[in-house]
Amino acid sequence: MNHRFVLVDVFADRPLAGNPLAVFPDAGSIPDELLQPIAREMDHAATAFLSPSTIAGALFRLRIFSRERQIDFAAHPALGAHFVHAIESNLPLRESVTSVAHEGHSGLVQVDIRSEGGRIGMLRLRLKRPEMGRRLPAEQVARVARALGLEEESLQAANQPVKIASAGLPCLIVPVATREALAGARPRYGDLRDVAEPLGATIVYAFTKETRDPKAAAHARAFDTIGATELPGAGAAAGALSAYLVAHAAVPVAPVTALAIEQGHAVGRPSTLFVEVHVDADKSAKKPRESEDGTETRRLSIRGIYLGARVIRVGAGELEL
Repeated sequence: MNHRFVLVDVFADRPLAGNPLAVFPDAGSIPDELLQPIAREMDHAATAFLSPSTIAGALFRLRIFSRERQIDFAAHPALGAHFVHAIESNLPLRESVTSVAHEGHSGLVQVDIRSEGGRIGMLRLRLKRPEMGRRLPAEQVARVARALGLEEESLQAANQPVKIASAGLPCLIVPVATREALAGARPRYGDLRDVAEPLGATIVYAFTKETRDPKAAAHARAFDTIGATELPGAGAAAGALSAYLVAHAAVPVAPVTALAIEQGHAVGRPSTLFVEVHVDADKSAKKPRESEDGTETRRLSIRGIYLGARVIRVGAGELEL
């Protein structure tokens, strides 16, 4: 049988940028045992397979595979899948925002499609409520620095904690003082895995507040310890970082804090990830307080984190199996 796929770039403002994704829009006829080999053949960070849904309210069932394994949740395959489905199905886009959903590993996943004149502008996905871990002790920070090939001083000079944060996928958030230092990171993936995986993380998300675009909040690099590769755009990690920046008063905070995260420049695929952090501030707190891990945080209740992306179609093809 021939199985058709569509190639898209997620988090991109032009073709051949952002995070590449292969989407199989009619994968119901593909045997389960072929999904993993197909993902290896496509050789992207993730491949999305769409099949008929088994629950009400979902346009399709989404299964995501990396080169190595099936993934319960990842943001850029979800956004890219809805982009392809909307085009392939001629989804009516009569309103400026069309709310849709797919069946994911844990049930319905909501996505908003923003459009103008019937053309898709941006897709937005609600991430899970954030969770924050404690600051890593000095000896673990030193191990992280060595595993990234960085001087320990470049982490300490950032004056922000190294810690686990999650918006659906636990990530090790690593602040770096300068963009020059971050550009010089040369990760040793085995060492990174030894540090991150006991903490429940498979992504190490290193960032600096020195950015290429003055409008961006952070410049980041994402290291996948399982695939031993750098990711051009990591949506759940950008959401976790945005929650971290808001919680630690590292950015100006408003009821809706809109942030842009730069990523992918180190691998030649520039990406922009748009994040909104919706918060309820404790009005009785006139200034930041010190948290249990000894860092300043604001008395905030984060009500929601929304990840936005532009998606560009770059081609299509068939596998003959």
